[in-house]
Amino acid sequence: MRARLAASATAVMCLSSPAMAETNHGGQIWGSIRVIAPLTEDIFLSGDLQPRFSTDNAVTAPITIIPPVISWRKNESLILSAGYLYAFIDGARLPQDLHENRFLQQASYRLGAIGRVGIRAQTRFEQRQRSTGKDWNLRVAQQILLATPLTKKESGGPVGVISAELYWNLTDADGGARKGYDDLWTFVGVQLPVSSNTAFELGYLNQRQRQVNGLVNMNHAAVIGWSFQLARKIVPPKVVPTTAPGRQAMAEHEPSDNVSLPCERA
Repeated sequence: MRARLAASATAVMCLSSPAMAETNHGGQIWGSIRVIAPLTEDIFLSGDLQPRFSTDNAVTAPITIIPPVISWRKNESLILSAGYLYAFIDGARLPQDLHENRFLQQASYRLGAIGRVGIRAQTRFEQRQRSTGKDWNLRVAQQILLATPLTKKESGGPVGVISAELYWNLTDADGGARKGYDDLWTFVGVQLPVSSNTAFELGYLNQRQRQVNGLVNMNHAAVIGWSFQLARKIVPPKVVPTTAPGRQAMAEHEPSDNVSLPCERA
């Protein structure tokens, strides 16, 4: 009798508990070309071209993003930025001719250092509208980044980077956004200086999106990035804003925090 009761209770618990969400794993390659154009010692423009190539089952299709962002260096540890971003999205898993308009405002700032590991953060507010709806969605993205030199050189050598960025919707929108958790991007990679004004970034990005109808979509992306600064005479800031997976400049003059990209050095 006790065995029957236990079996019945187990069956009831199984029926009453929510079904485990299924995970769809998709593969991608994310490319990124970034150009930084200093205007003065404390004001500069940056723009990114980001093509993405996806497998058929990836939750997001190939996308190209071109953000003209203007930034102001308040001091060596704080950069304030604002800009506009346009995304053209085309893929079999998404509506035809889907595109997105987005405005953004962000703050990139230094948190400190532990030994040779520099700690940075970035807070970004976004106002987004997709062609599938008329509503504007408000979203916040919070990134934290750790970076450290991979050799004994304090500048000019390869730099290891780990970052995590959480995307959280503040409002619903008829374009598909739902209030609450949206995305989590986790990045592990390396920054490779090439010359005094050029650097590459290579790494792996895991993109976990919110659950929809019992399905969790997760992308596994290989990231290949290239950064180039147009002017070499401008002293670079210790923090540079970014909309890319992990790329962010570090201080050049502090040994414990010195993970600067060559393209952002004087």
